[in-house]
Amino acid sequence: MRVAAMALVLAGCAHAAGLRYTFTPCNARFQDTVAACFYEAGAAWDAFSYDFYADAGIVEKQWKQRYESCMFRRGYNQLGGPVTWQPKERFNGAAGWPWPSDPPKGPWTWVRTAGTGDRHYYDAVCEP
Repeated sequence: MRVAAMALVLAGCAHAAGLRYTFTPCNARFQDTVAACFYEAGAAWDAFSYDFYADAGIVEKQWKQRYESCMFRRGYNQLGGPVTWQPKERFNGAAGWPWPSDPPKGPWTWVRTAGTGDRHYYDAVCEP
């Protein structure tokens, strides 16, 4: 396992990782746009945080393409790709955001990868 893509153990067999998107510009609509694009990319309901299962019809790669395309169409430019970040604590396995001491920077979702069942938790930040 590469250090840059280190994941924490989840229930002994699957893994959890935090991934953060960075977009520009920052404006009053940013968080609403992130939540709307999470929904448009494949969520079953409109919310600022929700569980989305990639094995329910959309694989993670397709989900990412739809999300990134939605953000671009709404006037945001992605700075690099999603970056893996190290949470300040171990994955707690609880429902919702799994790292209470290291909350998301904005709207978030998680995607379960097909096959291994790994969870990738995505949030997004903006830079001016």
